Amino acid sequence: MTIRASHGGKGRVAPDNGDNGAMGAMTDFARAMPPTQATQLELAFSAAAGGNAVVRARGELDIATADQAFAYLRDVLDSDALNGGAPDGDAPGGRGGSLTINLEGLTFCDAAGLGALARLAGHARRADRELTLTAARPSLLRIMRITGMDRTFPELRTAGIGVIAWPRQAAAVD
Repeated sequence: MTIRASHGGKGRVAPDNGDNGAMGAMTDFARAMPPTQATQLELAFSAAAGGNAVVRARGELDIATADQAFAYLRDVLDSDALNGGAPDGDAPGGRGGSLTINLEGLTFCDAAGLGALARLAGHARRADRELTLTAARPSLLRIMRITGMDRTFPELRTAGIGVIAWPRQAAAVD
């Protein structure tokens, strides 16, 4: 699993903000796994205006990557980057901030991955942060509907309608 991150105080991982400064680091978790378990997941953080952030996911969110992905995404939710750089409580309007996870590049998600997303949603609620998923593939939307996770991420309920392309029926020829 590859994550662009900075290592903050108390051993916590915080977003790099793309500046690769003195605290910047590229962490490659796949190197630490045996070759048979080197399932790749890349999470790329970018800060947006107003204390918001976007993380792009690419690869597989599964049993091999779910715990590390959850830990990283939890730390993004807890970071000052979602307060516009202000320490907790010093941001205008309190804690706030939102994280959008773009799932366009996610090619696979198993039950462990769904569990990580569910735990992250609970953490976001407790931390008074907004968590949104975007660009989920139809196969992921379907499993989220089956498992009821679309209630946790209501933005996905309507997203699937525009994403699923039904086959056209051929017009009758006289």
